[in-house]
Parts: sequence; structure tokens; C-alpha cells
Amino acid sequence: MVVGLTGNFGSGKSTVLEFFRQLGAKTIDSDQSVAKIYASDEEFKEALRLKFGSEVFDPDGAVIRKKLGKIAFASSDNLAWLERELHPRVKEIRQNLIKKAPQALWVVEIPLLFEKNLEKEVEYSITVISNYSLRVDRLKNRGFSPEAVAARNSKQLPQARKASRANFVILNDGSLEFLKKQVMHLYRQLKSAQA
Repeated sequence: MVVGLTGNFGSGKSTVLEFFRQLGAKTIDSDQSVAKIYASDEEFKEALRLKFGSEVFDPDGAVIRKKLGKIAFASSDNLAWLERELHPRVKEIRQNLIKKAPQALWVVEIPLLFEKNLEKEVEYSITVISNYSLRVDRLKNRGFSPEAVAARNSKQLPQARKASRANFVILNDGSLEFLKKQVMHLYRQLKSAQA
């Protein structure tokens, strides 16, 4: 069973994904997949260099993700180009991992699950929702300015729309304990649906 996990920037998807992993689900973190592509996909890095020049690379040839993000989110054309290059590669990584254990319960983080109409690739969907000011605070701790958060947020569906399209909604406005209880409850539901 493949379950898609989504939510807006800073909603807490990674924390929810980690709780599912701790409970025994197999998980795929899209951010890790992207990091792998940035680190080792030479064809992608060459395309990136042709499109944006060497300013998005450090002296050792590693992609400077924050700089690339700033450039991509500043222009719809740049973002569309980056998504066209990245998304098929991320999807390939996801499909190859799932093929290795098709009977498992997979929870796959897909930030743009609804924006890219990928619901058909999953059996169930979960949206993590969280108050906007809490998200801004969380992301500030990760080095993102309020403007950068707003820019990324503007490229995503409003979280109320994501919540209305999801099979399940997890609220991340309280304690970690409250969040974990919701994940445990949902994990049991998914395991019984899988049986």
C-alpha cells in the first residue's frame, strides 16, 4: 500500500514521516531524493549549469540549494523548468524503492501531491496542516526569511484545499506528543486497511 503524505511548506511533513518510520512503515522523503539527485546526477547538474550558470554551485561543484531555491522561486519559468527536470527523477527513485518491497506499507512524502494531480499514484493521501505563523516560526529556525516562506507558499494550494482533497488530515499545531498520537492512530487504521 502506498500512502501519499503532503502539506504546505513548514507544516511538519518530515516529522510525521519520521513517526511513521519509527512505527514500522517504509518511508520515502522527497527532500532526500532531491538531495541525492543534486549530489550524484551529473546529467541534471550539467543541465542546471547550462540554465543558471555556475552561481548555483559552490567551489567544489556542489549545488547551493538555498541559492537555487531563491532563483527558482523568483520566477515561474525558472520554477517550472526545475520541476520538469527534478520531478521525473524523483518519481523514478520512488518507484524503484517501492518495487523492492511492494507488500509493505509505504508512506511517501510528496509535497505537490495535489498540485501535480498525483493522487492516482497513491491509495490514500494525508495532509499535514498547521497555523501559518507557526510554520513561519519553524522555518525561521531553519534559516528561511518570512519572504522566502511566503514565496514558496504562494506556489502551493492553500492548505484548506489540500485538506479537503485528502483522505486523512493531521493537525500539527500542538505538542509533539499530540502529533505522534495522531500518527499512531492513523498507522493502525492504515495497517488494518492493508490486512
